[in-house]
Amino acid sequence: MISLSFLFILIFLGLVVGFIGGYAGIGGAPLMLAFLVLVLGIPQLSAQGIVLTMMLGPMSLLGLLALKEELKKQKKSIFFGVLAYAFFSYFGAVLAFRFGEFHLRQAFAFFLVLVALLEFLPDHFFTKGKAVENIAPVWIFVIGAITGIVGGLFGIGAGVLMIPIFMIFFRLKKNYARALSLAILLPPVSIGAFLKYAQEGVIYWKEAIVLFFAYFFANYFGAKLGGKARVSFFKKVYASILLVIALFYFLS
Repeated sequence: MISLSFLFILIFLGLVVGFIGGYAGIGGAPLMLAFLVLVLGIPQLSAQGIVLTMMLGPMSLLGLLALKEELKKQKKSIFFGVLAYAFFSYFGAVLAFRFGEFHLRQAFAFFLVLVALLEFLPDHFFTKGKAVENIAPVWIFVIGAITGIVGGLFGIGAGVLMIPIFMIFFRLKKNYARALSLAILLPPVSIGAFLKYAQEGVIYWKEAIVLFFAYFFANYFGAKLGGKARVSFFKKVYASILLVIALFYFLS
């Protein structure tokens, strides 16, 4: 049974992360995981199982409604991304349980540092030329496979990794990158990883349901504001927060 105070904390957490996910297209799952583990004391594997269970529902549906135009030119890319992510997420989950709790937490801290460094970089740091509105499906499949493994390993949607890859390495326009990431993560793409976590019996179902509905509600408003805002400053703040979280992980 979830206490009332704990319920309010979960709702607030879901609202904040849902808004961030829609606003910057970077998911916010690392923030949610860190809060569940470092503040609420939930084991890392169970916290990851909670987030993966949330992803079975259409978490980003309302956010995508604000990006309908950007979706029209990327239908084929979305299909290949979903296919690759769903298949390879299982293998990421297998790796997570082989790592074990301690080593997984350490690996997650290093991952946070990597993501933070990517967020600090300018959007087109590695490339020059005009921004594009689509990426070849074969590259989407490769990115979907990589992020699927990462998502299963760390229990995140990996949008936090997709967006920098789309924008930095492929010059995809900001809103197109946000739409593509949210669309790939809309179906139950975490199903492969979820099956492994469920098999291991580490999922907290009540917490996952509460967080899902809070995230779902806030995601739309974040996407509406994020489509019109310059998020470069927000990304730097977010990256700084990730570095602080990584430090706490290392110290713990």
